[in-house]
Amino acid sequence: MTEAPTTGGPIRCPVRKLEPDGRATGPGVARTTGADGEERWRVTSFAGVRQVLRTATGTRQAGFGGDQLREVQMRSPILYLEGTQHRRQRKASARFFAPAVIEGYRPMMATLAADLVSRVRSDRSTDLSDLSLQMAARVAGRVVGLTSSSATGMARRLNTFFTGDPLTRDRSLHGRLQAARRATAVARFFWLDVKPAIRQRRRRPREDVISQLLEQGFSDVDILTECLTYAAAGMVTTREFIVMAAWHLLDDADLLRRYRAGDRAARADVLAETLRLEPVVGHLLRRTEADLSLATDTGEVVIPAGALVDLDIRAANADPATVGGEPYGLCPGRTLPSAVPAAVMSFGDGHHRCPGGPLALMEAEVFLSALLDRDVVADGPPRVTWNPVSQGYDLRGFGIRLRTGTD
Repeated sequence: MTEAPTTGGPIRCPVRKLEPDGRATGPGVARTTGADGEERWRVTSFAGVRQVLRTATGTRQAGFGGDQLREVQMRSPILYLEGTQHRRQRKASARFFAPAVIEGYRPMMATLAADLVSRVRSDRSTDLSDLSLQMAARVAGRVVGLTSSSATGMARRLNTFFTGDPLTRDRSLHGRLQAARRATAVARFFWLDVKPAIRQRRRRPREDVISQLLEQGFSDVDILTECLTYAAAGMVTTREFIVMAAWHLLDDADLLRRYRAGDRAARADVLAETLRLEPVVGHLLRRTEADLSLATDTGEVVIPAGALVDLDIRAANADPATVGGEPYGLCPGRTLPSAVPAAVMSFGDGHHRCPGGPLALMEAEVFLSALLDRDVVADGPPRVTWNPVSQGYDLRGFGIRLRTGTD
């Protein structure tokens, strides 16, 4: 049993809720075939995943439509850049995610969270996925510079675009209708959210991403693409994580009591451990551009150039060689090796590690703390679907309300 670093004694470890692919067994690197029929090399060990992500050259982004994007003649957003271009863009945007800057967002987050959770009532159910998306859209919008339009409308437009697989080429009637809705949502996002922000920052630059991109000479279309990338990374994923964390907390009275009784650090431990157990992005894909040698327990494995490498984040986060006992249990405060973060690989690693990880954890802690300061209950579990782009979960219909005398 894992001992907690705070008061309260030993804790129970509620188990992982979602296990779409089964639990990884066998060697840390294996050749498999994906759902699309393409051969891939699946890496499931923490050490193997970290080695691939820390390989500075010889691999490139293949997930999130990376392979398809190479066919389009356009400036690549930061998520898909490698080498010197990537380092330049990361350095330019690093100031927006500095610890002092992130801490400065806390008062704004607290005010926003208080307003959103005040909408939860006892006489009807409120879908937490809607509230958490509004929270995520406003916080990420502030960082990016999308502050010249209705945050509620922006969240609705982005939700339409990211529902399902925006990269699919489904030629059925249903697929064409979905594609048309997404195209309309993107057009409205550009004209109603991105374009007004661009106009305002051309007149008066601010400390945000859009101002930085304008200074670097990005076109309006390039800025739109970057805004969609930040929306996917900073809004949609945070929405899913908040709902997942609330699901665990409202489903386990001991964990909920521990969260409510804890200080900021203890609450952050609960959330980071939840994210380790239930990563929003379940797999990362890389394409090798040179032979890649990986060390495994059974010897060296050479992955050839041109291969698709499937980094199984869910498996790596539950690698007992790294995370210790009860790898599929939610055990806040578990002891990890030095230099291994509490969320393990949930924010990636290496040069593509998500810079907004600390911001997302703070945002979730502020929102959930405001929500759970009220006596809320859940009306059953959320609906779960699996997103083909993030290889993670989409949680909808998680109804919450204030407790009544009949509960």
